[in-house]
Amino acid sequence: MKTLFTIFCLLYIPWTVEAAPVVKKNVCTITINSSEEAELFKSNLSPNLWNFIELAPKNAEAASKDWFSQSCKPSVKCDILVVSGHFGGTFFGESKLTLSMEDLEKNSCDDKCSGILKQPREVFLFGCNTLASKQKDHRTPEQYMQVLLNDGFSTAQASQIVSFRYSGFGDSFKYSMSQVFAATPRIYGFSSVGPSGKTVEPLLRNYLKSSQAQYANFEAYDKEAGTKTNSRLFTALKNTSLAQAYGLNLAMKNAEEKPYCYIRSEKISRLDKLKYIKKLFEAKKAVQLLAHIQDFLHSVRLAEKPLNEEEKKVWLAFSTDPKLKNDLLDLLKLNGDIYLPLKANILNTLKDLDLIDEQFVASSFNQMVDLRTPFTETRRSMLCSLQLTINIPFEAIQPQRWTEPEFISTLLCLRPTEPRILEKMASLVKTGVSANLRGTAIWYFYWFKTDDVSIQKNIAEAILSEKDDSVRQTAAMVLKTLKPTSVQIKAILSQAIQQEKNSHIIADLQAMLN
Repeated sequence: MKTLFTIFCLLYIPWTVEAAPVVKKNVCTITINSSEEAELFKSNLSPNLWNFIELAPKNAEAASKDWFSQSCKPSVKCDILVVSGHFGGTFFGESKLTLSMEDLEKNSCDDKCSGILKQPREVFLFGCNTLASKQKDHRTPEQYMQVLLNDGFSTAQASQIVSFRYSGFGDSFKYSMSQVFAATPRIYGFSSVGPSGKTVEPLLRNYLKSSQAQYANFEAYDKEAGTKTNSRLFTALKNTSLAQAYGLNLAMKNAEEKPYCYIRSEKISRLDKLKYIKKLFEAKKAVQLLAHIQDFLHSVRLAEKPLNEEEKKVWLAFSTDPKLKNDLLDLLKLNGDIYLPLKANILNTLKDLDLIDEQFVASSFNQMVDLRTPFTETRRSMLCSLQLTINIPFEAIQPQRWTEPEFISTLLCLRPTEPRILEKMASLVKTGVSANLRGTAIWYFYWFKTDDVSIQKNIAEAILSEKDDSVRQTAAMVLKTLKPTSVQIKAILSQAIQQEKNSHIIADLQAMLN
């Protein structure tokens, strides 16, 4: 009886059991263009179960070029990653931020980015061609470009997308994304033109609403889904070019180190990297990794430690490789202005690898861009779209081009560093035929920081003598970034303060004198 009484009492004791705390999952977003996609995830997934982390900086102008690398921290761990932006080898859009394929590849080699690039179980890439193959679709490049223009893309944006989609340069985007997100079982993107943010909004909303139960129990859903096709998502986006892939490591028994990670590894000797690059050339795989190879070769050329004899021997073997040169020269034969940004990049690469001389660069660039004819806004926007640094040969520039604001604006994008171009830009600060031309020439030195006192003096004298208020204001702001120390320049600034009426300019002048 005593035992039964004890059991009876135990049954009626009001036990208090504390529920295990909910460990939230993380949705990371990179919003480079439209915000509709990120907002839909935020509004349709429970905030009690999910954290929402925006990785893109809000202020694009203040963001550094390697903003993505800086967003990688051991504390940032993503279960779902959502990237939104126009895409053509680089994500870009209204935010003015960019995130290139090369940036993703480079950072995928860095352990501090593991939480963003290696941990996600699902990656949504909302942009045209993010999972495109090299197979041609039913459109010609020109027809495809017109589709993009009709969909609201600028000429420069459309050119960039078509160039990478249709050329033989590099791996397919689908393969590249599978390498970057090597451990992700479900990668979603588009094999052709993708829907705009506003177009995809109702489709994605329907998917997320119908999938709330799965995302509420994400671990079970993830285990069940694996690498299988997401039929629910394909149904919701059935009239789009939606595509799905999975990480390359999931397709291999033994994960192999990515070639570009090997090239960038600090653990590998310079000689072994050079030998590896030589093998890539011999295996006809160098063109696909050319951007990474070029970065490494450029760093070798700038290194304080010169090449030893064995390294020189290997360098010579691949730097004179005729196959590499011919492959790149073939890409220069692509017809149509839509390929202008890509061809300019290839030409610069050929020069950096010492496969062509200055005369060839001058001749080819003149053929591509036709420096004999007036520069147009379309030509300028195309060259500026890839954010390249192109050293245009001074002798290839016709005298008339120096009177065209569109050409000077193009130099602002390309940022050539040849001394004769810098001298000419400095002279335009005073001699430019229009206020627009003079202001643009001054702005060049905002990007090209110079300690040259004669150039700084030209800009200071523009503050003193320029009649156009906006040009004076530009000159004051640019000179302030150059931090002049010359007594002569400070005397000019003191004189300018006495006659200046614009309070903003006066503030900049006083800051330089203090």
